[in-house]
Amino acid sequence: MLVVVLLCAVGVVGGYGLGQAVDGARSLLAGPENLPADKVAAPEPLKLGGPATTCRADDVELRLSSSAPTVTAGSPMSFMVRVTNVGRVPCLFDGDAASRAVTITDDTGKEKVWSSADCSDGSRPLLLGPEGVDAGEVHWKSVQGCAKKAPVVGAGTYEATASLEDVPGATSEPLTFTVAAKAEAKTTPTPDAGDEGATSDDAAKGTTDGGATDDATQQETSTGDAKDDDEKSDDAKADDAKGAEDRAADRKATADEKATTD
Repeated sequence: MLVVVLLCAVGVVGGYGLGQAVDGARSLLAGPENLPADKVAAPEPLKLGGPATTCRADDVELRLSSSAPTVTAGSPMSFMVRVTNVGRVPCLFDGDAASRAVTITDDTGKEKVWSSADCSDGSRPLLLGPEGVDAGEVHWKSVQGCAKKAPVVGAGTYEATASLEDVPGATSEPLTFTVAAKAEAKTTPTPDAGDEGATSDDAAKGTTDGGATDDATQQETSTGDAKDDDEKSDDAKADDAKGAEDRAADRKATADEKATTD
């Protein structure tokens, strides 16, 4: 009886161990259907050889910055456009200003004011490696359009956005800046024709009056001189008459004295 119990116990233990062994073998030999989905397909291999392809919008990152947050109307302003390859392989893009475009719009972003793509014409292919960065400046003179005598933009708030013309969909975040009004030069008011005529007439009148005054003064001086001459003549005549009387008296006295003596 004891032997039978021992044999049953050994069978139970052996059967449990055998089942565990079978489960372990099955887990080791599991097929691909039991693996996660991202482990089923191998990643696409990098093709480093052969000609480089044009960058895609997902391969590049554009950042735009300005030389100042505010510019005076009619003054120059510079924008820096940074292109970074965030992809896994080198790619080509056009780095010329005609392709590395900066577009200025009003604060709503709808009305176009200026774009560097309209003001330049050229091509400058660049090969940008992974994590490579290329930076370039774009200059704007705060005018509308590309003509040499283009009108100056008015004061207000504007937006600038960078884009790559040969990489559709590659754009930067909009950059907001301010254009300040140009200070007006102070001008001295000039007299009109009527004031100039009045000034000329007054000057002429002053000259005439001055001349008349000088003539009158000269005439009075001449009259005074003539009067003085007349007065001098009268005095001279009076002196001569007195002298004649004195001489006559002297002669009479001499004659009387002589007669007495005789």
